[in-house]
Amino acid sequence: MNRPADPAPRYRELDPAALDAEQRRIFEEIGRPRAGAVPAPFHIYVESPELAATAQAVGAFCRYRTGLPPRLSELAILTTASYWGADYEFAVHAKEARKAGVPEFEIEALAAGRRPDFAEADAALVHDFSAAIYRHKDVPDDLFAKAVARFGRRTVIELTGLLGYYSMLAIALRVFRVPPPA
Repeated sequence: MNRPADPAPRYRELDPAALDAEQRRIFEEIGRPRAGAVPAPFHIYVESPELAATAQAVGAFCRYRTGLPPRLSELAILTTASYWGADYEFAVHAKEARKAGVPEFEIEALAAGRRPDFAEADAALVHDFSAAIYRHKDVPDDLFAKAVARFGRRTVIELTGLLGYYSMLAIALRVFRVPPPA
């Protein structure tokens, strides 16, 4: 992504053996469905176990149980990561986006901070809705109405929640200067 190099990272990967009982419980709970791997944002959040547990629950809903198909969820996440300059989040979700069927040219355009020339109207709608929030701190009425007409009000609410959740992660990744995965 196009931005100057950050100063030294503030991030630290946690050693489960050094965690207190509540932190370790949450850490293990987060790692359980991931074969023990705990994503970087949760190495940050687990120092506040209640925040980590709450964020994990919200994240599981936003990632897997909204009314959006995975390819559109991943597109919204990449739009968010690109906006915030969250390289770690972008790298992790670029892989997931590919698996979900997001075309490579769309991923590359988002990585460069550009609006892709979308092959699919639903992808353009999700991106434009997401980008409007970041650009204008709001969504124009016509775009909102178009999203509700296409996806339904409930899914638009869920999309808005997904954007908020992944913005929260991106902010933490930026503040703690988490480098992209190797």
